[in-house]
Amino acid sequence: MMRCGRLLGLFMVSSTPVWSAETDTPSTSAPRWEVFADCATAYLANWQNRLTDRSRAPAMSAMIQEEAEQYKLAAIGFYAEDKKAPKDEAGRNVDGHMKSALTRFIAMDKAGTLEAYIDKCPQVEGPN
Repeated sequence: MMRCGRLLGLFMVSSTPVWSAETDTPSTSAPRWEVFADCATAYLANWQNRLTDRSRAPAMSAMIQEEAEQYKLAAIGFYAEDKKAPKDEAGRNVDGHMKSALTRFIAMDKAGTLEAYIDKCPQVEGPN
């Protein structure tokens, strides 16, 4: 999927490990489904926290929401693959993980550290 200039250069893709939302330091020990679920939550927080921002174009908002969904689908696929779990179980567990982390990522956005976190998210490739 084309990333539309990775959302105007704000969210450059990197091959480096994803940061831990708790510590803002690289995490190499998290399961890949969790890394992708956290990236999905980061994009969701970015989208949700700016819903009323009149300076954000509706197309930009839609792209961010779509990116969150792509990361979520990847996380579900990785969860199902890694844990040999049915997709519905994987979906429930990824949803639960994301719901429990959303407030933390919104706080990162308000603190100005969320974009740096998103910069470290891996490409969305893999099982869906």
